Amino acid sequence: MNKKETKYRSNKWKIALSMITSDSSFIIGIFVVYMLLIGLSLAEVSIVISGYLIFSSIGQIPSGIFADRHGYKNAMIIGSLIFLGGLILFTFAKDFYWFLGGYSLMGFGSAMKQGADHALLYEGMKNDKEEKNFKKTVGRLDFYTNIFWAIAAVSGGILYVVNERLPFYAEIVLVAIGIIILITAKEPEKEKKHFPIPAQVKASMKKAFKTPNFSKIFLFSALIGSIALTTFQYLQPLYKSLEINEAYFGLLAAAAMVVRGIGSWSAEKVGKMFSIDKYMVLHASIFGLFLILIQRTSMLVFVFAIIGVFYFLRGLYGPTVSTYINDKVDSSNRATMLSVNSQFLMLISSGSLFFTGYIANKYDLPTAFFAISIASMTFLILYVLSLRTVEAD
Repeated sequence: MNKKETKYRSNKWKIALSMITSDSSFIIGIFVVYMLLIGLSLAEVSIVISGYLIFSSIGQIPSGIFADRHGYKNAMIIGSLIFLGGLILFTFAKDFYWFLGGYSLMGFGSAMKQGADHALLYEGMKNDKEEKNFKKTVGRLDFYTNIFWAIAAVSGGILYVVNERLPFYAEIVLVAIGIIILITAKEPEKEKKHFPIPAQVKASMKKAFKTPNFSKIFLFSALIGSIALTTFQYLQPLYKSLEINEAYFGLLAAAAMVVRGIGSWSAEKVGKMFSIDKYMVLHASIFGLFLILIQRTSMLVFVFAIIGVFYFLRGLYGPTVSTYINDKVDSSNRATMLSVNSQFLMLISSGSLFFTGYIANKYDLPTAFFAISIASMTFLILYVLSLRTVEAD
């Protein structure tokens, strides 16, 4: 393979570092208990997290259109800068409104990067004639990213015990380094199609909602994915209710990230055994069943086993869904379609968090988990009813 055909290969590790900073890493194990420490209630924490999801949802389609028109790399850099501003505000937050503002900015900044990162990687691999290895590459990137998060989560838990704001300072430095590295990434060459923004939105909506079989996978992947996103927000309060010392939260987050990384690494092999239809059924059914089981036990070994299965399935999710969408759309609309999928997921998740946050505050945590399990089973039933064929188109 000549030099021209491999000129985007360096994007892989640069995008991997960007993926590290697209979500929290040093603070991933303690950001909820940090808000509780400052004085927020569980209901307020749910609203803050919902603010992240809402602003992430608001930013999805505009950022996708921006990325398709003005470059994936530019969208990722701007998103990283917005994320950094929100992180700084969150770090020095003193009350509910500071947290809400900071986390909302982090959500919008993350939206600018979501879709653009995988689109940047896919287009580069397509130019290098390596797109058939996309799922494998994404799985590997997710694996190494999760391993880094595991190390950072342990470090963050230790730093939190020393001083509750130290993990946030480390995260600020990490994001800044990621921005510098991202600037050196190469924007792939692609054919540019100039047409009005409303026409691009209309075409994306038609593809998302009116394309047989593709629409089914596209929409239900977001619905089923929202269950995981809603569930994970309550894991730290669950640990707290089980009287686990906060010093171990970072270790627990690290273990979860390793399992999630293994899931991502396994995505290509699992994809050969399960079509995406079968994967969606497996994901929703296991989540629903295990969410019911987690309410019935306080034995840590069983709780950790259930959470481990959650994270393994979540690791499978990203490479599986991203590969399916990337393979089905063209270059002119790639980031937009990935953003539409994320937007739908975020909208469902934010609504679920408002509802489950109210339930957790009015009743208790097990009742909130029960509500999430009902939603999972509902999505599963609707999905099974929608199936006309087992295999994806």
